[in-house]
Amino acid sequence: MTTDSTAGNGRRAVVAGAGRMGHGIALELARGGFHVSLYDAAAGRAEAAISEARVDAQDLVRAGVIADDEVNVVVGRLRAAETLADAADGADFGAEAVAEDLKVKQDVFAELDRLCPPPAILTSNTSSISISEIASGCAHPERVALAHWMLPPHLIPIVEIAPGEATDAVTINGLRELLESIDKQPVHIRKELPGYLMNRLQFALAREALSLIDKGVTTAEEIDVLIKGVLARRIPVLGIMRQADMAGLDVYRQIFTYLGPDLDASDEPPAFLEKAVAAGHTGAREGRGLFTWEAGEFERYVAARNDALIEALRKDRGG
Repeated sequence: MTTDSTAGNGRRAVVAGAGRMGHGIALELARGGFHVSLYDAAAGRAEAAISEARVDAQDLVRAGVIADDEVNVVVGRLRAAETLADAADGADFGAEAVAEDLKVKQDVFAELDRLCPPPAILTSNTSSISISEIASGCAHPERVALAHWMLPPHLIPIVEIAPGEATDAVTINGLRELLESIDKQPVHIRKELPGYLMNRLQFALAREALSLIDKGVTTAEEIDVLIKGVLARRIPVLGIMRQADMAGLDVYRQIFTYLGPDLDASDEPPAFLEKAVAAGHTGAREGRGLFTWEAGEFERYVAARNDALIEALRKDRGG
């Protein structure tokens, strides 16, 4: 990564949706030199997002991505807009991070398509919805693509990119170049599919883990001990595909012949998950999910996660 916060000087971007993803995306675009206008339908949300971005900028200082005296410059490139039309005025790039609702996204993109003339690239941060469906009401669907940032966007360099059925190759190439110019690492998915790449891999693991809990084979605590003690130690070095090569594809083929049929293949949530949700035990924010969460524990885990991600960024930079 670079500390050059003047790269991309003069480019303008609009971010529609100023929640926990939107403000992080806006911060990264601003760090890369974009002048970013944030819009959110909720009154005061865009202004609050800029304050949150200023807090997150301190993480980038700790990671050595920007200097302390650059914070005001970077955050100064953010502004809150009262209307989407105001936010989109003169934008070269559009990023959408509104609710994961097809109709809401279609409405936003129809407006962005009208307000931001080509060749502006328009992107959705959806983690599951079809880009083709999102762009169905656009006059120029060829310039609409997936740019799925990972939470928290300012600390994770990876961004998934993927086309819809009508997306032009020029759009994907331009999106890749834009992301690389602001020090992000695009992972190109060649075609759209439900969940794209990150969520498909994440939920494949989660489905098996939840199934094993549902069957009484193990507990949530023991699964996390295993993941953190084994996979989380090997994957940063090897990934999972290089691990397969190192173990031997012949060995993997042999294991698949007897293990594959026994892996969970259900397309329904486990029974215990249905019961937990029905009882209101939906996770950390409610105080109970797979674990019992004490007051302040959620915030402590977020801080610990961010500390680890900051350290990873420092290592990326040779720090």
